[in-house]
Amino acid sequence: MRKKYYYEDKDFRLIQGDSLKVLKYIEAKSVDMIFADPPYFLSNDGISCSGGKMVSVNKGEWDKSISVEEKHKFNRKWIKLCYQVLKDDGTIWISGTMHNIYSIGMALERFKIINNITWKKLNPPPNISCRFFVHSTETILWAKKNIKTAKHKFNYSLMRELNGGKQMKDVWETPLTKPSEKKY
Repeated sequence: MRKKYYYEDKDFRLIQGDSLKVLKYIEAKSVDMIFADPPYFLSNDGISCSGGKMVSVNKGEWDKSISVEEKHKFNRKWIKLCYQVLKDDGTIWISGTMHNIYSIGMALERFKIINNITWKKLNPPPNISCRFFVHSTETILWAKKNIKTAKHKFNYSLMRELNGGKQMKDVWETPLTKPSEKKY
């Protein structure tokens, strides 16, 4: 039976599912690019502010706080599976906050990090505890397999055109993701 995808057209396939299960069924060295937004492990019964209201930070069992050792083990496991399915010239983009991105960076030991991109949120939620700075950034790590002969793809001309004729920088300023874009 043919695998059903979340979205598919002639050039693009979006797969939704548990990465630890889905990646095992993807052909080795068949993927050009992976974008991953792994758990931040923030669900710890705390509170945050959304739309001026106090809300729970709990997102689900998949995001429950775990030990540092468990976090490293989890990140190494899914990143190893990504390595296997990526083409030699493929790249991986991984977003995260300070709560998990350093463990992810460590787990990228078989990769070469091309850029560390800072996403500056133009409308971050306020810090309601008033005990630390407002979390107004996330990190996106862009990496490739650490194969010296493999050249990753980068359309410099298009990036420059999209950026008003200027070189694209590694700090991207955008508002928070809209709830309508988080629905799926």
